[in-house]
Amino acid sequence: MHVTPDDTDVVVPTEIEHKIEEVWGGEKSDQLEQHYNFIDYHFDMDGVYMRARAYLDQIEVAAVFGPFERRGSLKKVDRQEATDAVLAYLGRRFRTVQQR
Repeated sequence: MHVTPDDTDVVVPTEIEHKIEEVWGGEKSDQLEQHYNFIDYHFDMDGVYMRARAYLDQIEVAAVFGPFERRGSLKKVDRQEATDAVLAYLGRRFRTVQQR
């Protein structure tokens, strides 16, 4: 078997976070209503920010958000090169990539 290094990506995430969010409710607020287990990918590139999320119960799907002018902003910018690079990175790792 010959393994080649994974070094063909133009862009890589600046941060990857594994998080769990839980929503508790019910009469006594002691019932778990929703449980989210996900990985967030953050991309900061030359004045543009993009984020992707993959839920572990559907790990073959990633949703992409942006590009935005910076992290924490919802102001969209037109940066096709950055978008293409992020989509290529994720496309090599996920069966389905949804741009939002």
